Amino acid sequence: MLQLQRRGHSVQLIGSVNFEAIATAYGVPFVPLPGDYRQLLGSKQGLELMQGKPVKLVSNQLLEAMLTTADAAIAGTDLLLVTPLALWGYHLAEAEGCALMVLSPIPIIATGDYAFLSFPAPAESPPPSGLGQRLSRRLNRLSYRSVSLLKWRQDSRVIQAYRRSKGLAALPWGGALSRRDAPANLADPTVLHLFSPLVLPRPADWKQSASVAGYCFLESRSAAGEILASSYRPADDLQQFLDAGSRPFYAGFGSMIPRDPAGLGSVLVDAARLAGQRLILSPGWGRVLPRTALPASVYVLEECPHSWLFPQLQGAIHHGGAGTTATTLRHGLPSTVVACFADQPAWGRSLERLGVSPATHRLATLSAENLARSMRAIADKPSFRLRAQALQQGLGREDGVAKVVAAIEAKLSAA
Repeated sequence: MLQLQRRGHSVQLIGSVNFEAIATAYGVPFVPLPGDYRQLLGSKQGLELMQGKPVKLVSNQLLEAMLTTADAAIAGTDLLLVTPLALWGYHLAEAEGCALMVLSPIPIIATGDYAFLSFPAPAESPPPSGLGQRLSRRLNRLSYRSVSLLKWRQDSRVIQAYRRSKGLAALPWGGALSRRDAPANLADPTVLHLFSPLVLPRPADWKQSASVAGYCFLESRSAAGEILASSYRPADDLQQFLDAGSRPFYAGFGSMIPRDPAGLGSVLVDAARLAGQRLILSPGWGRVLPRTALPASVYVLEECPHSWLFPQLQGAIHHGGAGTTATTLRHGLPSTVVACFADQPAWGRSLERLGVSPATHRLATLSAENLARSMRAIADKPSFRLRAQALQQGLGREDGVAKVVAAIEAKLSAA
């Protein structure tokens, strides 16, 4: 968004109210959608979602309100960019008659290399040989269609009503993927995947309209790709903690809200004690903090730019979200994932395959002993940091923002 603005484009961000503050801080025009995701994730359905249960987080009533708000906000738009959680934007683009592009932090295009959310893929996927392998690849591809169909059936009543209200023809039972009359502006839309090919290569069987553009980082960089020094100034007690001993580990779960945040906090503190490591604990939305008093070897950090903090750490413990995973790699930081749901276990396995993580844990079965083993491995085996630093150099030579901007401007020219 910022780079598009700098290049003279008029942009507007439509999203959850949770992102309004950061958009405003960077001067990006923002339209808040109904629905506070912090409240949604903390609800009964949200807590069940964190446990991997197939619940519907966005109700029909809320989806209808989102469609209504976004429909009014995109009047006059030339190009609509949507994410996987807002693929209903397809119908907005059809009503508006504008072009459409999808920006995704996870693989969403069908491939035989791996099933939906079960990546990582092998470095080079071998051609299918034998009935078993051909069947496996076929099932992998079908998993994407199955997920798409389930989501469509879940939301179809609301979306079909929206389409009727805009004078659009109803879609077939199987949704947009089953239609044969898609308008030219929506035929095979471009899908840009916002992760590095060094982390997850582009499958050879993807269709031409799908590409891997690379990570899009916010921090400023030099011409050589190095991250420029941050102007952030830490609180005195944070700086004193960092200066008082060995490099600490970081533990943070961002927007995740576990069912037992105090219990998770205790496991994290106990694991650091068993591993003999210092710890910076970020409570996040879930307020992950033990009920007992914290030792001097643990510092509670409410907010701090990762770009300033991560270069000063020994390793990280996180939920495996696409953004946090990317940030650890961009700063050459080994990590271990404690996954809740969705794409998080897959990113954890990707880090293992890359040689920058000793293990992936599941929140439901996490123990202090197992987590301590991962922390000791990161601290004692230089290979994890060396591999992370090598990846950092490779990522520094990529420029995902430039590729995305070039693709958007090409789409605008074609439109």
